[in-house]
Amino acid sequence: MTERTGVDKDKLVKEVYQRGYELEQRYYGCAQCVVGAIQDFFPMNAAVFKAATSFSGGIASSIEGSCGALTGGIMVLSYFFGRSREEFSDISLLRRPGPLVQEYWDMFRDKYSGETCREVQNYFFGTAYHFLDNDEYYEYEKKGGHKDKCPAVVGEASAWLAEKLIEKKVPILKK
Repeated sequence: MTERTGVDKDKLVKEVYQRGYELEQRYYGCAQCVVGAIQDFFPMNAAVFKAATSFSGGIASSIEGSCGALTGGIMVLSYFFGRSREEFSDISLLRRPGPLVQEYWDMFRDKYSGETCREVQNYFFGTAYHFLDNDEYYEYEKKGGHKDKCPAVVGEASAWLAEKLIEKKVPILKK
């Protein structure tokens, strides 16, 4: 249990993992699913969820950009620890979330042997599928893309974030 909240940290982290996993299985959109899983347990502005829309699938389903679970997580960290508009003139605050983002990014790269959607797919499948090609997307789904592969990435990313938010004493929503 965390001292400040009386919340069982391990239980909460598992619940956040499960929520991220289920969201990705059901709705797809890894970046939004990471943001949504965190948003279900920690106070976040709804606009962050909407802003995460096109970061999924390596940015707009291109698979070439960073995995949406990674970019969604960076959005979460920036939301909680980034520079606000009121603080905009304080250039020193631009780097405030940097160490947490770097740690998150390193954990992601270490786990999935890379950071792009293509690299994450290679980790799971030994190849990458182009989501905008119907035949390749069908093959990706047939091999478990949204059954258990991407849901596991989203769940893991969400759990990592929950651990960091708890450590940094971000308030937890009452359930």
